[in-house]
Formats: sequence, structure tokens, C-alpha cells
Amino acid sequence: MMTRCALLLIAAVILDRILGDPAYRLHPVRLMGKTIQTLEGHIRSWKFPALWGGVLLVAVSLVIWMGGLLCLYAILAFSGAAVWLLTLYLVYSCIAFRDLAHHIKPIIFAVKGNELKTARELLQKVVGRDTTVLDWTGIIRAAVETTAESLVDGFLSPLFWFFVAAAAGSLLGASPCVTGGVGIVSYRLINTLDSMVGYRNDRYILFGRFAARLDDVMNFIPARLSLLFLFFAALVLKMDARAGLETARRDRLRGASPNAAHPESFVAGALHIQLGGPTRYAFGETVKPYLGPADSPPRLPAIEASLRLVSVSGYLAVSVFSLILILLAVF
Repeated sequence: MMTRCALLLIAAVILDRILGDPAYRLHPVRLMGKTIQTLEGHIRSWKFPALWGGVLLVAVSLVIWMGGLLCLYAILAFSGAAVWLLTLYLVYSCIAFRDLAHHIKPIIFAVKGNELKTARELLQKVVGRDTTVLDWTGIIRAAVETTAESLVDGFLSPLFWFFVAAAAGSLLGASPCVTGGVGIVSYRLINTLDSMVGYRNDRYILFGRFAARLDDVMNFIPARLSLLFLFFAALVLKMDARAGLETARRDRLRGASPNAAHPESFVAGALHIQLGGPTRYAFGETVKPYLGPADSPPRLPAIEASLRLVSVSGYLAVSVFSLILILLAVF
């Protein structure tokens, strides 16, 4: 069973590589978003204290999605192939690795073509900051930061929680495909909650606090594992892996969250560029801590280099997780 889980993981990544993450009405992540939006409206109408209303939102969302998913697995229990295919679909839907390149490459072309307005518009699709005020350096910096951060929440964390849940299921005598599917969907639901309500503004500072903290917990180990995969990817690509590790050791805890600066600081060091600094959002300006060497603004090649570094890191992670699952099946 664990070998099947390893093959499933590899197959899902191959599907993502070939097909990307197509947008359609019944996409699981889109359905998660609609669930959260509907529940938020109801909970706010019940006049709960903001903090406890946010806790209730997370709890009810998890009950609905985990309960529904377990019921679906129970219905399909008559067929091992059906369970395997459902889990394959869920894993494929919960990772978004090719989409990172799909969004970043047009920004690279816009920068090369000196099309500032187009670059700002394309960047706005993948970042939360206000891109209308960004100059070329700001655009490049935002693209590199987004690429680095996406390694964790877009790819590494979903894979990690599938791996952990599948291994736990096997040890407990349950179907690892089922527990793995539940694990990866749980992570993606919590991550979606954070992306929708985990803001530090007047509306969500209390209501979204629990979702934001829970997302920090879920990304805690993957963010630190990212340094390992980035290090070996940098060696493969003949980048400055040592500088990346030294910069990460110094700057990885300087971010606003306990996780985001881990991959960003490594990328900054490995590419010898400075990330962070003043960042304008719709609610105002935030001054992020600087990461990497001072007085080294990122240039266009840094976007391409960061995309290569993150891509190789992700595929190394898939290889390692799959190999461990196979070894667990053997021993």
C-alpha cells in the first residue's frame, strides 16, 4: 500500500506538470473558498465575538470537509482502484507547482520587453501587495519573493502532510491512501482559510487570528525542510549553496510570520540579492525586514534563477518523500 502511495504522489506531480491546475467551478480549492465565504457570512450574522467566531469558522469548515471526504471514501471502499483514483485527484488538485511558472514566466517576458504596466498587472495576479506603485526593482523583488514562498505553501507543505498522514495511516492499520488524502485536503483547507481571513486589518485581525496561527503551525516543519531541499538544489544548479545556508541561518526568523522568511532568505543568499523592505498593501505600507546582502537589489536574472532553484527543490522533495514511502513498505 505504501508503494502505491509513492506512485500516487509521483503520478500527481506528473499530472500537475503536464496539465497545470485548471480553473473550473468544482475545483476542490474553489469549493473550499465558497464554503468559507458562506460560513463566514453566517457566523458573523450570529454576532459571535470576533476571535471565537474565527475559531468556529475553522472548526465547522474542517468538520464539513473532513466529514464529507470520509463519507465519500466510505462509499468508494468497495473498490481499491476508486479510492486510489480519488486520492490521486485530490493530491493533484491540492498542489500548484506548474502554475507558479505559468504566472511568473509572463512577468519575466514583460520585464524583458520593458512593459512596466503589463508587468504590474501580471504580478497583481499572484501577490497581495499593491503593484501599481512598483518600479522595476520592486516588481523583480516581489516576483522572487513570491516564487520562494510558493515552494512551501504551494507544494512542499501539501506533499509533507500527505506523506505524514499516509505514513501514520499505515502504522495505525488504516488505508494510507485514505489518510493521505485526508491529510493533504486538511492542509489545503487550513491554508485557504488563512488566505481568505488571515489578514492583519480591522476586519480580520481577531476573526482570522486562529486560522493564521494554525496555518503557521502546519507550515512550520515544511518551511524548515525547504532549506534542506534548497541547499541540495543549489548544489545541483551550481549556485552559492553555502551563502544561501548562511543567510538563512541569520535571517530566517526575521519575517512577519515564523515561516515565510526561511525559503526567501535562502534564495536571497544563494543569488546574492537583497529581498524585503517597504511593501505597500491595500491597507497601507508594511516595512518588511531586509533579507540577504545589503545594497544588492535584484535584477531580472534573479527571477529566472529563483524559479529554477525552487523547481529543482520541489522535485527533489517529491523524490525523497516517495523513496521514504517505498522504504516504509519494504521494512
